[in-house]
Amino acid sequence: MTWTILKNACAALGVKENVGTHTLRKTWGYWAWKSGVPLPIIMEVLNHSSLSVTKRYLGITQDEINDAYIGLNL
Repeated sequence: MTWTILKNACAALGVKENVGTHTLRKTWGYWAWKSGVPLPIIMEVLNHSSLSVTKRYLGITQDEINDAYIGLNL
C-alpha cells in the first residue's frame, strides 16, 4: 500500500526516476548522517549489523568522515 501511494505521488509530481520505499529509507539515513545524527544511532534505526554495513549502505566514504572531523574545528 505504501509503495502504491508513493508511486502515485511521484507520478502526480512528474518524477520519472524509480522511487520506492527503500529509496526513502536510504535517503533518511543519509540525511540523518549529514544532519549530525551519529552513525551508531543510524545503524540501530536501520537495523544493520555493523557500522561498516551502514557506511557502505549510505555511500559514506572515509574522506567524508575525515571532512566531518576537520569541520568541527576542535
